[in-house]
Amino acid sequence: MAKNYVGNGSLIPMIAPAGGVVSGVPVKIGALTLVPLVTAAAGTEFAARADGVWRLPCAAGLTAGAMVKWDGTAGQLVADSAEDADDFGKLATAESGGYADARLSN
Repeated sequence: MAKNYVGNGSLIPMIAPAGGVVSGVPVKIGALTLVPLVTAAAGTEFAARADGVWRLPCAAGLTAGAMVKWDGTAGQLVADSAEDADDFGKLATAESGGYADARLSN
């Protein structure tokens, strides 16, 4: 049996970047898009998920199955064609009432 297995990669401990992180609000650290499970100040360790389905604010009109990005400035999921937004994944539901469920995939 392999002795170098660390884990399944779903839950990742990270150090909060400048400005810190907010629980449930996607953040980009290096090439990873993560959703913090706790709020943490800059320089402190926090737990984050690198997968899963998340209900998040979403730009109007996006449909289930669409590729989406996270626009940290606007605080919402946006179309995959948006510039200056971070890769996120695909919508599991269409936008409704300003929110959608999105599957995070790195």
